[in-house]
Amino acid sequence: MSDRYFALKKPCANCPFLKEGGIELNEGRLNDIKSTLLNNSFASFECHKTTYATGGEMSECGEHYHASGKESHCAGATAFLIANGTSNVYMRLAFSGGQIKPSDFDEAITLIDPSQPEARDEDEESMEW
Repeated sequence: MSDRYFALKKPCANCPFLKEGGIELNEGRLNDIKSTLLNNSFASFECHKTTYATGGEMSECGEHYHASGKESHCAGATAFLIANGTSNVYMRLAFSGGQIKPSDFDEAITLIDPSQPEARDEDEESMEW
């Protein structure tokens, strides 16, 4: 894992995890992202400003993202997980390798909405990653 992956310590100005001013996502999308992050230790969420802008692209079929290798984990997502007392595999590797520590995200935690995802109806399909 490159040092760049956890370079972001504060959410960007329109991070979807912000309490105010976050980018507006399709209805239920943030809820699905939060749920996936909390329920799947292997799930990650890259900052939207570091995906396509760094050369990442969707496959021709439109189902798979091909990373550029220059993506960074979303600081808002990192703060959300820490605020909820958990972390994903990538965060744990970075913690153990000394790349980051939970206190690096103290300010970010004050800026994001740490609320748990809303319960979903049984009939709704879950998001596939």
